[in-house]
Amino acid sequence: MQPLTVEEIKNAVSGELITGNPRIKVENICTDSRKIAKGDLFIALIGEKFDGHHFAREAVEKGADGLIIDRKVEIDSDREIFKILVNNTTKALQDLANYYRNQFEELKVIGITGSSGKTTTKDMLAGVLKEKYSILKTEENLNNQIGVPLTLLSLQGKEEFAVIEMGMSASGEIRTLARIAEPQIGVITNVGPAHLQDLKTIQNVAGAKGELIAELPEDSLAVLNYDNEYVREMKEKFKGNNLIYFGFNKKADIRAVNVNDNEQNVCFTVQYQNQKKDIKLNIPGKHNVYNALSVIAIAREFNIGWEDIQKGLLNFDLTTLRMEIIENNDIVIINDAYNANPLSMKAGIDVLCKIAKSRSFAVLGDMLELGDIEKEAHRKVGHYVADKNIDFLITVGKLGQLIAKGAKKKGMNAEKVIGVKNNKMAAEILTNHLKKNDSVLVKGSRSMGMEEIVELIIKK
Repeated sequence: MQPLTVEEIKNAVSGELITGNPRIKVENICTDSRKIAKGDLFIALIGEKFDGHHFAREAVEKGADGLIIDRKVEIDSDREIFKILVNNTTKALQDLANYYRNQFEELKVIGITGSSGKTTTKDMLAGVLKEKYSILKTEENLNNQIGVPLTLLSLQGKEEFAVIEMGMSASGEIRTLARIAEPQIGVITNVGPAHLQDLKTIQNVAGAKGELIAELPEDSLAVLNYDNEYVREMKEKFKGNNLIYFGFNKKADIRAVNVNDNEQNVCFTVQYQNQKKDIKLNIPGKHNVYNALSVIAIAREFNIGWEDIQKGLLNFDLTTLRMEIIENNDIVIINDAYNANPLSMKAGIDVLCKIAKSRSFAVLGDMLELGDIEKEAHRKVGHYVADKNIDFLITVGKLGQLIAKGAKKKGMNAEKVIGVKNNKMAAEILTNHLKKNDSVLVKGSRSMGMEEIVELIIKK
């Protein structure tokens, strides 16, 4: 972060400086008192299960020079601490991030959202752009109302692109993120059944995701999945004229043909602007072709050559727990435990089918926040497992039992379907059954913590 004066920060957050020197400069923002470093500004956020004001004293003791707070907090300190009083500390963080983002007039911000694939797309795009440009990208899961501002506040000023992943669970959240980040490029990977507990219908999910496109300025670029009807219709939300559709459909502006998806990679031919180029990805899965097409469209728009595109797509850094392929004792493990919805579950199962040299094991946990379609969605995943002739199915959790029931009802051998209550039980079953050349998919919603299964079977 480039230095900001306390006065600048106070004005950016519409706050009141109640103590301290307005000329002091701040070079780092922190919202976690456990990670405070000397000289930091600590913003006392309030969440469902915590109140940062309770940790303000600890933050100062660890070296924080100042606080943003929504109430007066008495701190005994030998040092002069500045305090900025605001109405809402989360809003203050967001306003400060927007102010800071606008210090860099030449910066191009790319917003990426969708029901699935947004993290991989973000990683791919960052990998390709950095072949020619200096970039910042969203790290780990910093894609929400707190994470996006923190990502923007980590800009150093040298970056030419910021690749920002935008997640949401309710209407209005993407709009807020777009107004903070002010992207000039927007990408929608797809829309499917996710977050239905609050949003109720896929149409509402599409409306929430489409907030990104609606917020783009007239001179921006929208990159949309033509093959997904909900995304395709977002054209109506776009104020600009520079729109690129990607997909397999002949009507897409950039499309993939001759797709060869195997156990280690996927190869395809890109057709774009009267050009045909062969592309290879070092990760399997047809769904990753969609991700790559959106990346290629943006790369070409910013004059990145085909050779650099291919290099970037072969060497990008994939965020952990996303389709992470691990080879351990002659067993292949697909660690896709970060999150799950019906779209991404099916994509993971497809990859398992592709990479399996011998027996295939699908270890699937609860998919959460699906609202009224919850039960039917889990049963349908079970049907899909049976249709794909997976050799063994292990389900984890209460909803996972519905996956098991769906698989058995579709004809999967009941002896090869096991439902368990927790990750340790699943790991124990795998340890007792896995043999050389077997392949395992581990996938479930974030709160299921199914990476624990991967850790346990690797230790064995």
